[in-house]
Amino acid sequence: MKAGRKRQKRFFLPAFLLAFVLAGLLSLSAPLRAEDSHVPLEPVDCPASATEGQDVVCFIFHVPSDWNDIANRPMQLPVMRFAPLGKGASLPPLLILAGGPGQSTILLQKSIVNNLKFLRQKREIILMDQRGTGPLAEALQCSDALGKGEIIDSDKLIDCLKKAESEGYRLSDYRTDFAVEDYRALRYALKIDKWAIIASSYGARVAQGLVRRDDKGIDRILFNGPLFLATRLFDWKPEEKVDDLIEVCNDDDACRGAFPDLYWDYQRLPFAMRNVKLAEGETFPASAQPFFYQNRLDALLSLNKAASVPADITATAHSVDEALKQDSIWSPPDPLPQSMKRISLLMHFAISCAEEVERLADQSELDLLQPLTVGFYRQACERIKRETTHTVKLKKGWDQGAKSARPTLILNGELDTIVRPDAVAETLPLFSDAAWVTIPFGGHDVLSINLCARELADRFLAGAEPEAMDTACANNRTLAFTLTAQMAK
Repeated sequence: MKAGRKRQKRFFLPAFLLAFVLAGLLSLSAPLRAEDSHVPLEPVDCPASATEGQDVVCFIFHVPSDWNDIANRPMQLPVMRFAPLGKGASLPPLLILAGGPGQSTILLQKSIVNNLKFLRQKREIILMDQRGTGPLAEALQCSDALGKGEIIDSDKLIDCLKKAESEGYRLSDYRTDFAVEDYRALRYALKIDKWAIIASSYGARVAQGLVRRDDKGIDRILFNGPLFLATRLFDWKPEEKVDDLIEVCNDDDACRGAFPDLYWDYQRLPFAMRNVKLAEGETFPASAQPFFYQNRLDALLSLNKAASVPADITATAHSVDEALKQDSIWSPPDPLPQSMKRISLLMHFAISCAEEVERLADQSELDLLQPLTVGFYRQACERIKRETTHTVKLKKGWDQGAKSARPTLILNGELDTIVRPDAVAETLPLFSDAAWVTIPFGGHDVLSINLCARELADRFLAGAEPEAMDTACANNRTLAFTLTAQMAK
């Protein structure tokens, strides 16, 4: 970033939307170009929420909607470039690739820059929304389709699709390969020789695309709970991680003493839930509650809240028992969903239907390891396919990653219930200079909360070679199970 660049007073997030309109008008004559760019990269006022204590500049980046037809249908993507917190940048910039698919780095910018403050002393942070996400893609958010408990309403999703297509959006524009081209073009536009990458969850697939298309532009890569190209999202049993945690509790004297009936409670709870009375107007019947409760436990683990699981199971079992004993109405626990609220739903389905559901097409329902989830996605994807001619079509071999010699650190959690933790082994051979560390008792996003993961990330991104890194902090397997206030009574 050029020193001494003037920082104007910033406005709030809708400035991106205003900039989008102005950009369309200005492009009819002569497009604005950033002073350090050779492609349209238009400076705009930053969101007010980004300016407090930050040195940041913002842009609208122009890319083609279809990289196979670059002359037609332009698309605008928001970009934020945060200066180092120290006196200058001595380390390569850090590009952040979000997960989902469907997460927006721009909408999450405040938490991202705060969580990564420990990495920002000597380097810039660069955020750009993946196409189809964030404030410039509101037509794809479909927030009305997300109901109670973050259950997706298929009818409203299709309504959203029809409306978006009537406004000129095409689902076929929102694919991983096109996102890769966007980020590659951004590096050239910003005249960055090399940047480091943090790729979380689904962002790992975008990073693998950059390895294939732009390896020379990568300094090093840190994968956080990665969903690699070869990894199948729905083809495993995440609930087995809850079983693993129960075993850990059973081996811990204090936990076993506090929750002596934990194993039995976990086994019988789904059956007991089917017999409870629910309040009038409850959206889902008692027969559906075991499924939602299992999702809650999975979410607790992936949200790095493993220590609270035994207390949650025991307290829930007690509340169900009391309701059955007194023949009274039972209230399900507040949901802990794996947050779809921040996900752009149409973009999510454009990619998920092509990359996840399609490769399970030959499996019968009897062979599926997540039959309810896959069944829902299959139904939704079939409806989307009937309503549009613009679904994503993938080339043969799309799930085969390229090899890289770039220094690579892979971090994930032992109790991740979103992405199968040991699936990393299938992709690891592609990275010849890599270290893989699985954090004990960690969930999905270990980098945001786990001190060991953050210590490893700091050393790695500062230049430590993967094979020389001291990973002793990951050997501490201590997990303190604590009683909740309710259980302590």
